[in-house]
Amino acid sequence: MVADIGRFCVKIAGRDAGKECLIVDTLDKGFVLIDGNTRRRKVNVAHLQLLPQKVEIKKGAAHEEVIKALESLGVKTEKKAPPKAKTEEKKSKATKAKKEAKA
Repeated sequence: MVADIGRFCVKIAGRDAGKECLIVDTLDKGFVLIDGNTRRRKVNVAHLQLLPQKVEIKKGAAHEEVIKALESLGVKTEKKAPPKAKTEEKKSKATKAKKEAKA
């Protein structure tokens, strides 16, 4: 099976093992960029189980587009807060704590 853009996969190695993803871009020989229920990252094709399903997504598609494509395949997706929201939330909690300490 060919590791082409839009191919549905399951990660079989590492901390994201068992999670579903789509190939977003082909990089070096034997490496692809994945996204989905996994972290968006460069992985070795040998660490993926390529499945016959394929969806039409553009090269380098955004995380939201990948999630919609996975849902069209009937895959349950995990909702994640974007990284900026997490850091902003931490900052706002820290400033609230400082204000309360001063009062």
